[in-house]
Amino acid sequence: MPVPSCNVCRMSEPRNSLSIQTDNRIASIDERGNHAARIPDTPERRLLERQRSIREIVFGAQDGVLTTLGIVTGVNGATADRGTILITGFLSMLVGAISMGVGEYLGGKAEREVVASAIDREQREMIDMPAEEFAEQIAYYKLKGFTDDEANTIVRRLEKNPEIWLHEMVRDEFGIDLREAEAGGLRAPFAMAGSFAIGAALPVLPYAFGSLSLLSAIWIGLGFAIAALFGIGYFAGTLSARRPLVKGLEIVAYGAAVFAIAWLAGHYVPGLFGRPAVGVGG
Repeated sequence: MPVPSCNVCRMSEPRNSLSIQTDNRIASIDERGNHAARIPDTPERRLLERQRSIREIVFGAQDGVLTTLGIVTGVNGATADRGTILITGFLSMLVGAISMGVGEYLGGKAEREVVASAIDREQREMIDMPAEEFAEQIAYYKLKGFTDDEANTIVRRLEKNPEIWLHEMVRDEFGIDLREAEAGGLRAPFAMAGSFAIGAALPVLPYAFGSLSLLSAIWIGLGFAIAALFGIGYFAGTLSARRPLVKGLEIVAYGAAVFAIAWLAGHYVPGLFGRPAVGVGG
């Protein structure tokens, strides 16, 4: 394929090398004119990675809204004490946010350790059993439609670049990318905890206004929750191109089911413990 345009310039790494930029992608060329092999990276991959990171925000906010809405609705169905409802809602928000943040951190760390273990195991097999791994990689390329000669040529070229070969082998055998074992940092845990706290605050907020009756507070809190859930679903739908309106309504439907179940539980469960049932809003 002809190259539309090439800009040749000096790069800081590696030394004495050139770079050719084609379609906003950088390919390193050493001073002998040979391609310096490395794992490819593209603006499209980085964009998708940023879009995938929205998972923590969507999941955290949605869980915060639904969990706290269910709790304050259930407590409101069981007691007419505004202070009890506020304290319960605040504790739910605080403990839930901490739990979500810590859970995201530990879960992500455990996932990366599992991926790193699989990569290490594959790397050891490539060192200890190169012939078997060579044959296995050829089989993968034949499954993709390459001929025996084509597969042999590709894998022999990969064999000269161990890092790229490992990248290809792990991708074909496990369906993962080497970069999935990299440290995730604290961005995801803080995003999860923060979004949970914001979502959880919405159903609780109306109870803080003493001028509102408990009946009004519960319906205003439900309105806040519905608006938030619809917004979360709509936003998630725009990222996935899956009919944002339908996605928003889908999440609202789940929220309505949680609301109904929580209120029924708060209204009728106290009777199992000898406590009188209290209607909505006391």
